[in-house]
Amino acid sequence: MLDREMGKADQSRPELRVLRETPYEVIVIKPAGMPSELTSDPRGVSLLSRLRRAYPPPLEPKLPHRLDRVTRGVMLVTLTQDAIAFHNEEIKARRWGKFYIARVHQPPNSDIASLIGRHKAYLKTVRHRATIVHSGGKPSFLDILAIHPAPSHSGQVHVLVQLLTGRFHQVRAMLAGLGIPLAGDEFYADDGLRRQAGTGWSDFYLEHIILKYVDFELRVAQVAHLCDDPDREPVARAMKAEIEALLD
Repeated sequence: MLDREMGKADQSRPELRVLRETPYEVIVIKPAGMPSELTSDPRGVSLLSRLRRAYPPPLEPKLPHRLDRVTRGVMLVTLTQDAIAFHNEEIKARRWGKFYIARVHQPPNSDIASLIGRHKAYLKTVRHRATIVHSGGKPSFLDILAIHPAPSHSGQVHVLVQLLTGRFHQVRAMLAGLGIPLAGDEFYADDGLRRQAGTGWSDFYLEHIILKYVDFELRVAQVAHLCDDPDREPVARAMKAEIEALLD
C-alpha cells in the first residue's frame, strides 16, 4: 500500500522503500532530496506528509529523529503516541546506534587514517549552520570507524561514522572541522577545494546506513539496514566488510 500511494501522490519523486512495519512504527529509506518534514507542505512532498497519507487516523505518524534533505537513508517513524514517547526516551538515553557513510575529499599529503577514532567538538547552530565553537556550544561526539577509497570517485574516500550525539548537521560540520569536508557540501566544504574539484550538490553523498534500536512492541533489539540497496553508491570491498560486521 505504501509504495503504491507514494507513486500516485507524486510521480516526480522516488517511491519509499519500507524495511519493516509494525502497528507502532515503520522503518523506511528516505531518498536524498526529500525533506523529512516541512513547516508548510501544501504539495505533500515531505516524508512525514507522505506517511500521514499512507497511515491515516487513528494512526499518528511522527518523527523521533530527522535526516537533512540532502541525506538519504534509514528512518524510523512512529505511528502512536506511546511509541513516540518511548523512542524519544531511547534517544535521550543514547540507546540508539546510528551509523553513517559519507564521501569526502581526501586531503593531499596527509595521513587520513590517523583520523580513525573518537572525536569531540562543541557545536552551536547559527543561521541554519552548525558552527564549531570553543565555548557555549553543545558537546558533540562521533567515532570514525573506517576509511576506504570511494571506487567511483577519484581522490575521494568513504568514511564510516558512528554518531554518538544527534546535533544539527553534526556529521557534516565535524568532518569539515577535521579537514575532510563532504564532497559537494555547499555549506561546509572549503570554497577553493570545491571549485578545484568542480563539485556541487549533485556530488554530495551522506547516508544513514544502519539504525540499531529497540522495537516498541516486543522490546527486542533490531537492526535496520538494506544490504543490497540499488541506490547506494558503490563502496570498496573492505568498506562493505566493515559495514557487514556492524550488523551482528
